[in-house]
Amino acid sequence: MFSNKKRYVVIAGILVGFAIAYREQLSSGWQKLQRISYLNVDANPQETSLQPNDRWQTNSSLGEHFHTHNANFDAIREGKPSAMVSTNKNVSQSRNANTNPTVRIASFDMHAFGESKLKKSIVLETVAKMIRQFDVIALQHIQSRQQNILPELIDKVNQGDRRFDYCIGPRVGPEASQQQFAFVFDTDRIETDRQMLYTVDDPQQLMAYEPLVGWFRSRLVPAEHAFTFSLVNLLVDPLNSEREWKLLPDLIRSVRQDGRSEDDILLLGDFGCSDRELVSLKNIGMVFALEGTPTTVTGEAMLDNIVFPTRATDEFTGKSGVIDFLRHGNLSIDQAFQISTHMPVWGEFFASEGGSPGYIGTNQGHVSH
Repeated sequence: MFSNKKRYVVIAGILVGFAIAYREQLSSGWQKLQRISYLNVDANPQETSLQPNDRWQTNSSLGEHFHTHNANFDAIREGKPSAMVSTNKNVSQSRNANTNPTVRIASFDMHAFGESKLKKSIVLETVAKMIRQFDVIALQHIQSRQQNILPELIDKVNQGDRRFDYCIGPRVGPEASQQQFAFVFDTDRIETDRQMLYTVDDPQQLMAYEPLVGWFRSRLVPAEHAFTFSLVNLLVDPLNSEREWKLLPDLIRSVRQDGRSEDDILLLGDFGCSDRELVSLKNIGMVFALEGTPTTVTGEAMLDNIVFPTRATDEFTGKSGVIDFLRHGNLSIDQAFQISTHMPVWGEFFASEGGSPGYIGTNQGHVSH
């Protein structure tokens, strides 16, 4: 007969074995994650490739994208200018928060934003007002069969002297609950190359909703000194949250290998948890714009955040927060719920480049491209 102490030792050993096996299975599976990318880039911000209302497409064939990838690197070798990536010039030493321009990056889970919400004036007015407060905002949970949802919202945002535009990804997720991710940005302050927009292709469906990745650059300082960054727009499936949280470091490694040599990679969206649960990201040196801050309308939970690498993104000014549209708009709880159960979250960054390339662990099972 085992003593109680020996019995506990045996049980603990079995549990540790199961944990190791499960971790290895996840690691092996994520090695097969691939990407869909658009790498035909031009560097001059005055050229059409970096202008709003220009090109955007969604393809589904990975083979086609490899063809595009190879063709464009041929163009680079022939002398065609490529899009500027992080210069890593250490200009942060001479920065002063009072004299240097900044950009506000935000994220908002729109909670099934579709035709019915678009028709409600209180929803349209409130969302448009919030978007105008940011330079670029990642939107999750756009849920509509129609293609006019974002254009109509942007028309509302642009009433006045603002010039916002958008990039939207394909529908992703389970058939019964598909949604789209999008980026909305102020074209006077931020620029992007639409052919560098891509959706992470996850053939093993390790994540229920494939993240949308976009590349952006500040227009507030000369291009050679401008802050450039990749935004990874994501929503963690609440039914498989613990598994998906563990995959996030590998997702970051995948984006780092997408051919742009971008060191400033920001994850933003609905993580489905507070910063305390995201141990996998803290272990690789990621910084959270918000810590212990409720992001739901009721103030009962923290679900949304903006996360970035410590050593790469020193452009962060330390300022961040949430937009409490319930109180700011003097709304009832029912009115607020018509807009979303989530509040927008934001972080402020210097408009000039100041980071140095970070390094995120070792990549034992690198992502295949």
